Amino acid sequence: MPDNPSLSIIIPVFNVEKYLSMCIDSLLRAEGIEKTDIILVDDGSSDRSGEIADSYAAAHENIRTFHKENGGASSSRNLGIREAYGKYIFFCDSDDEVDPALFGDFIAKTKSSSADAFLWDCDIIYEEKSILSRKNTSYFSHCGLERTTKTYTGRQVVESLVKDGKGLIASVCLGAYRRDYLLDNGFFLEEGTTYEDELWIPQVFLNAKSVVYIPEKIYLYRIRHGSVTNPDHVDLEKNVKAMMYVYPKLYRYYEDTLADDPLKKYLEGNLTKRYLHMIYKYRFWRFDSGKNIDKALLKRTALKLRHKAMVLGLNLFIH
Repeated sequence: MPDNPSLSIIIPVFNVEKYLSMCIDSLLRAEGIEKTDIILVDDGSSDRSGEIADSYAAAHENIRTFHKENGGASSSRNLGIREAYGKYIFFCDSDDEVDPALFGDFIAKTKSSSADAFLWDCDIIYEEKSILSRKNTSYFSHCGLERTTKTYTGRQVVESLVKDGKGLIASVCLGAYRRDYLLDNGFFLEEGTTYEDELWIPQVFLNAKSVVYIPEKIYLYRIRHGSVTNPDHVDLEKNVKAMMYVYPKLYRYYEDTLADDPLKKYLEGNLTKRYLHMIYKYRFWRFDSGKNIDKALLKRTALKLRHKAMVLGLNLFIH
């Protein structure tokens, strides 16, 4: 294991035998990767994923593998936070990849940085009938921030994204976080639910004193059938129940921490926009938990006319 690595890479692993090697190999092609700490957390896989992880650990002294009972990505990431040696932590999903050249440039930056967090953009890898194609898209770009490497306060990042851009992108994979900053603030991911990124990202960035934004598409997000975010069989009721837990909790967090802060209005408006999108996409009103939607809250926090109209439209389905 390298002495005092500047970066730990935490990869939750669950039934990804087809993709895990591609993920790790993209990391291993980055310059400076041999001086990083790579943690593979096998989350109770039933395929060969655990064996593949062990084979990489045996071949590379900077790769470690942990095996645990299935508990979800958050529990794997939290284990990684506790076990990490690096100054910074990067969460990489086991079916995604990085751009090796750009990631190598980022590794170099971690050596001298003292920022609380880094932030970057993402491209998409589409998989269709075993054919891969990389799509240049702005969907995962942090619109509202200057297109140059620059240091902001976390509040400046959040305010720019929700007021001048498309809003916060709730993905822990689009950045890296100083481990001591996470530990000092108790910023572990909530376990036992999905959409946990939605809760975690605002807290981490609102409290960060310094964030380095790198306007490069360092991360490559794979869209495939059967993944956690794009499963072959969607448990709609479970998804709705999770969102009915996460979104109201995030409203309460904004209320408790921002109070009369003008930024609160924009964060709530951004959250309401996403919440309404999900309500209509999954037709929450078909499920018991969806009947508890707080329409008064949505009406109060909607900022745009079309979102206010969407709230009124809920009266047709939820009485």
